[in-house]
Amino acid sequence: MKLLFATGNMNKVNEAKLILKNSKYEIEQLKIPYPELQGNLEEVAEYGAKYVYDKYTLNKKISKDGSGIIVEDSGLFIESLREFPGTYSKFVQMTLGNEGILKLLGTCTKRNAYFKTVIGYYNGKELKTFAGTVEGKISYKIRSNGYGFAYDSIFIPKNHEKTFAEMLPEEKSDISHRKNAFVNFKNYIDSLNLE
Repeated sequence: MKLLFATGNMNKVNEAKLILKNSKYEIEQLKIPYPELQGNLEEVAEYGAKYVYDKYTLNKKISKDGSGIIVEDSGLFIESLREFPGTYSKFVQMTLGNEGILKLLGTCTKRNAYFKTVIGYYNGKELKTFAGTVEGKISYKIRSNGYGFAYDSIFIPKNHEKTFAEMLPEEKSDISHRKNAFVNFKNYIDSLNLE
């Protein structure tokens, strides 16, 4: 079954494909931008899924199998910064970057953080969200082996020594917040017995 993933970020598509590689789902990227509300991740994902579905169905035909559209919104929440950047993660990544986050933290030893992903799903009838999180901490410096994207080079998941960007894509996708969200989504879709 084909799932239309509305995102301009091919890294997210590739990670979703890795996560669902042994399933009956084929992820297809759909490059339709959507406005991101300034709300919580669930609100952004719900709005995005409905907006993209409505826009896409104006010119194209979505199959009647109920697969619909998925969008995904993620954020990095740093406890000692009052969960900043949170829902502003994309904007902060483009403006401050990882260097800016490390400067804000300075020598602070309380570096607990978590990533959260919310998948929004809409098939013309049902509008649902599926969340996934992973706890960890922020490193003291940027650490990468050339993998990952966005905040991956400063986030160390709990019970690990490497940042996401030091892990192979398969390692990261096995424990990531995105995986947890996609597993919740997959469990729901499986329960519908779509073909």
